[in-house]
Amino acid sequence: MKAPARFAEILNERLSVQAWMDPRLSRLPGVQPLALEDWLLIDEAFAPQMAYRDWLLEHERDVVYQQTPQADSAAQELCELITAQCGFSTDGHIITRPDGIQIDQTRDAALVTAARLTQMDLCILQDAGDAHVLTAGVMCFPSSWRLAEKMGRSLMSIHSPVAEYDARIAISVQRMFKAIRMEQPLWRANFLIYTDPDLHQPRREGVPKPIKSAAPRYIRVERQSFRRLPKTGAVVFGIHTSIIAARRLNEATFKTLAGLKPDVGLG
Repeated sequence: MKAPARFAEILNERLSVQAWMDPRLSRLPGVQPLALEDWLLIDEAFAPQMAYRDWLLEHERDVVYQQTPQADSAAQELCELITAQCGFSTDGHIITRPDGIQIDQTRDAALVTAARLTQMDLCILQDAGDAHVLTAGVMCFPSSWRLAEKMGRSLMSIHSPVAEYDARIAISVQRMFKAIRMEQPLWRANFLIYTDPDLHQPRREGVPKPIKSAAPRYIRVERQSFRRLPKTGAVVFGIHTSIIAARRLNEATFKTLAGLKPDVGLG
């Protein structure tokens, strides 16, 4: 089903992080410590982004939500964690978001409820011994990949279309996942260039995103976080997406971007 026109261009006025300006983020995997209180972000695009998420979860659920039974306990734990940390008004089992939308915690799957409380997309990865595999996710705003194609796959397999994600990077990332401490989440950021500002950009592996030479550019930044759940030990990969029109960036930033290659990403 085609999304309503109001969701076609949800833009940020500013970016919370400029991934191309921070040298700490320039070398893969480029992770940094993240304060627990900074895990959940709310920015000026909260209301329209959340409305789009709600629409996608209702009308495109099979595209944006996947879960295996293995992830049930982790999904429940994640929902409880986000519910406790988001700080939204709660009346019994009813949570009221800042945009006024009320969410019944008893009505839907735990991971879906969690995804309706945060701008982050949420992926659950669990330790399978020699690798972490994707066992559940809500990906409303994917950057040119499809959740269903990645389910049950390891980090290395998930990133197989990405030439830069070689064996060295794969080993480094897997070590990072093994070492994440419950009390110390991590974060990184990337940037991608699109000519279509739509947040929802699912594509099958091998299908390139369209870039129109004469079209306006949009800078898509993902603040990615990694947090280990205290009880189940699963790792939550969170993706907070911001999009800004390139015309809003100053001349110096344009020059910086012109000399850089967008970061590794499935898009």
